Amino acid sequence: MFNNYEYFIALAEEENISRAAEKLFISHQCLSKYLKNLEESYHVMFFDRTPKLKLTPAGQAMLETLRQVQFLERNLDSQLQDIRNAQKGTVRLGITEGRYSLLIPDLLTQFRHMYPDVLLDVHYSDSHQLSERVLKNELDLAIMNRSDFNHSQLEFRTLLEENLFLVISDNMLAQYFPDRYPECREDFRKGVDLAKFSQVPFVMLHRGFNSREVLEEYQRSRGLHLNCVLELQRPDLHFMLTARDYAASFCWSMYTTLIRQSNADRMMSHLNIFPIRGLKKKNSVVLITAKGKILPAYGKDLIRLIKSDCSMFSDPERNMEII
Repeated sequence: MFNNYEYFIALAEEENISRAAEKLFISHQCLSKYLKNLEESYHVMFFDRTPKLKLTPAGQAMLETLRQVQFLERNLDSQLQDIRNAQKGTVRLGITEGRYSLLIPDLLTQFRHMYPDVLLDVHYSDSHQLSERVLKNELDLAIMNRSDFNHSQLEFRTLLEENLFLVISDNMLAQYFPDRYPECREDFRKGVDLAKFSQVPFVMLHRGFNSREVLEEYQRSRGLHLNCVLELQRPDLHFMLTARDYAASFCWSMYTTLIRQSNADRMMSHLNIFPIRGLKKKNSVVLITAKGKILPAYGKDLIRLIKSDCSMFSDPERNMEII
């Protein structure tokens, strides 16, 4: 039953014998024979053949069982590596695209110093795909927002509780608060009332993203309407536009690093980071794994590194520091 179980998983994922055979580096004939023999052995059809391969109820049961076998085999490999005190291997980490540049460069460098012969294989994607890939044993770990997954087969460790900040340039403050600038900067560092920013243009993430949903809820609860002039998916572009006095923006705690980087460029407008008065909701950044996942020693050390790197974003005063 369990011989060549990766053949069955590939067929289920690719839904096509030719593509699955290419993925497995075997012939179409070999894979067809494998499937035929498996179905004859169990006297049941695992796939409907038209118009493409589609799992039958029996096939779905087989796939779920074989994924558990794959999961247990990788857990066993991790334990045996520790027993052999191995310093070679691969750990597969997923992360959302926006946070990739914030965490991964330092993490890769730190981890390589600790384990020069262990490959840290990093992939970025959206949160839904990351959680699916963890469930499919394609990733060992993934960094994402707590609100973006809800599955009984996943467990999580909280890395960071983020606050949401307003980001606005000195030039825009002078333009929209001419009677109070520059003194208003010190006042706003204690917390801004977004009702006073109703005329300020903003660039925001699309609806459905966590920060946008938090802001929409905040506006509804207070009867506010912010002037969103542009929706963009990438937060780094938000801050680039803010540094060019195009619009104000918002950022979670981790992204304050990008604000400091922007302020180091004296060719751009200076950016300010202000807390938002009355906004209590936080964003939980978490590290997810499949339930029961066993990592080798280097995987556990990677988790410690990730937690340490994320902890530096947890200080609200540090997040509001400006250059």
